[in-house]
Amino acid sequence: MARKTITNQQTVFFKFELQSGDPRRQKAALQDVCRLYRGGAQFSPETRISFEMLIAGLTVNSRDEKVVRWCLNSIAQFGRKINTLQSVEFALKQHEENPEIVAAAVSALASLYRGQIPGLNALKNVEPQTQMLAAMQTVPPSMLELGGLAIDLSKADAEVLKLALIVVGLNKDIQNLLHPRHENGEIVRELGQHDDRIVRQYSVWAVIENNLLGLDHLGIPFHRLDSEPANVQSKMLQLGAASIPDLSKRQSLIIQGSNLGSADAREGLSKGLAFTFYDGLQDVTLAWFDTEESRRVQLVLAEHFARYSEESPSYRDKALELTEKDDAFRERVLLGAEGLPLYGEIVSRKSPFSSGLFGVEEDAQLKRVLEAVKLQNSVNVLVLNATPDDQGRIRADKEAALLEERLEMVKAPRRHLKVVQRFAVRLDQIQKELLNHEPKILHFSGHGDTGVLLFEDHNGSTTELNGDVLADILHTYGNLECVVLHACFTEQVAQACAKHVKVVIGSIDSIDDATAPKFTYAFYQALAHGRSYNNAFEMGRNEVKTVSRREAAKYKLIT
Repeated sequence: MARKTITNQQTVFFKFELQSGDPRRQKAALQDVCRLYRGGAQFSPETRISFEMLIAGLTVNSRDEKVVRWCLNSIAQFGRKINTLQSVEFALKQHEENPEIVAAAVSALASLYRGQIPGLNALKNVEPQTQMLAAMQTVPPSMLELGGLAIDLSKADAEVLKLALIVVGLNKDIQNLLHPRHENGEIVRELGQHDDRIVRQYSVWAVIENNLLGLDHLGIPFHRLDSEPANVQSKMLQLGAASIPDLSKRQSLIIQGSNLGSADAREGLSKGLAFTFYDGLQDVTLAWFDTEESRRVQLVLAEHFARYSEESPSYRDKALELTEKDDAFRERVLLGAEGLPLYGEIVSRKSPFSSGLFGVEEDAQLKRVLEAVKLQNSVNVLVLNATPDDQGRIRADKEAALLEERLEMVKAPRRHLKVVQRFAVRLDQIQKELLNHEPKILHFSGHGDTGVLLFEDHNGSTTELNGDVLADILHTYGNLECVVLHACFTEQVAQACAKHVKVVIGSIDSIDDATAPKFTYAFYQALAHGRSYNNAFEMGRNEVKTVSRREAAKYKLIT
């Protein structure tokens, strides 16, 4: 079944909220994005890239742990390694003492690695049970080794129970996950009575999210609403406002909730009404809006008024009135009115405000944010050129210029390559250049022979670097993803380096100087477009094939 694309109106709104600098607004926007993805919606391919980068930047730079956690949840929903992996690993190291962030990071890693959780040092103290439950949030159980996974409710701590409830809420669970003789819904009901208020909150959330669960699985009766803390009240009101079948009882709960002292609880109630309407509801909500003290609750209600403006003339009038209140209300009403006659009526009116959401100022701000994230997520490529005087000359400068020209031609690059060229490199400069430029990709361009690369000495003459020694240098440096040995007869050297680097490219024969630049620019051009190393290698060879199939066959990829 085709997935629905998130609308332009929603997309612009989410960007605006994520750039607001307000952690509450950022968290709410991330929660809504995750909700839409769970419901089968998705960003357009172009929008997805900018959101990945924006969220990756927030993951690293936000000081609010809830924002970081929801950034990781968003990455788990739609992130890709190329734009988000470094941010996930950074968050894992930075917040290793926060179990909720660790679990969210594990869930994101499981998604990025398609079920295979990498053996990172930051995970060495995380229990296998915790890792498995976190992975189940984003990966089908069939892709995981679940043998031995069992949760003892009498002994399990609150963090494990919360993870289990998330898995159940996301409908990613396996039956009897929480008890060998009882269905998960029964246990969700039981956990509604747990001593930990967060566990109780998650038990209600699981009922909200899992369409196989209903009000009969709610472990807290609504008549106990007043005795619950605000976080549990919020979820109970969100569930009740959208689900209680008896409308008179639902109306009573809404009236009760709208008068609670906690703004968080009232916000949960307003979220429960976001996609709900029945005749008579407007009598409560309009009066509630006029007495509501929390602006964020009013904004959610404004969206509700606009969404159901065709059902209630009083809603339509209120929505139009709110467009004159200020820019935030206007944009929230537009969000709810998308696809309705009200939307066209509002946009045809001249706004009394300078729209920060769609205006030039917002575009400039977004560009600044994306540039910052671009620098943060760029990949350094270190090119070491060595052409000793007593060897045949190679136009390394020409190849470098062609590579730079081709990378500049890449439109909307998905991977930002920062290429640093070094010429006439000596053996004693290799480690210095690695430390100075911290590359993820190391490229050698020059001469080679069986088992060695040829560098220069201080006099410009040839000096050999043995493949095993180069492998030791790379192992000690330790941060490389790829090595390209673009020289003749480098297969043995490549094999030695492959013990310590995931991807190494070498050659099984002499390389033609005329076709070598073609492989180089096609390989890096493909990487800039977001292609994998394997795919970029094939595109490099294809470019050489346009001139000579024999030359293309000399290149070898070792993983």
